[in-house]
Amino acid sequence: MLPRKIWHASGVLIVLIYRGLDIPRPVGAGILLGIATCLLVLDLLRPRWPALQDLFRRKLSLILDEKDMRGLNGSTLYFGGCGLAVALFREDPASAGLLALALGDPLAAIVGSSVRSPRWGRVSLAGSAACLVAATLAARVFVPWPVALAAGAAATLFEALAGSKLDNLAIPLATALVVSLTLR
Repeated sequence: MLPRKIWHASGVLIVLIYRGLDIPRPVGAGILLGIATCLLVLDLLRPRWPALQDLFRRKLSLILDEKDMRGLNGSTLYFGGCGLAVALFREDPASAGLLALALGDPLAAIVGSSVRSPRWGRVSLAGSAACLVAATLAARVFVPWPVALAAGAAATLFEALAGSKLDNLAIPLATALVVSLTLR
């Protein structure tokens, strides 16, 4: 599980590259959506070509889990969610959404699976608390505290409700939307 969560957290690099190199939004969105499109094509081809599916399973088993071996894998939705957030929102809201995904989601899984706590739906309260703290602190890098707390709450809610793959799409979009609406 840890290599998978480290892979997830490496999404911080997307924000560092996007913001650090001052990449224009259309270019950044195009790159991220291009990666998502390539991954989507692979996801669609894997069931039809057993050799490709076997290669996928052997080479990526450390960063993918069993649910990623069927249908769309989480990375396809991850890059899609990041690309859409960059395409649809200004830099600060999009960056807050990307960091909330990169840090809040994996921390929720790590804490949720290692700390016993009551559950609400498919997630634990401890994992949700970890997501809230991480996503709020991540958003705070770009926005004031009250907005960051609203962003953290949105990330936490969508991490809990969206499902284990769809949260990769929902977290950056919901977080960026809340930040955009709150900053108005």
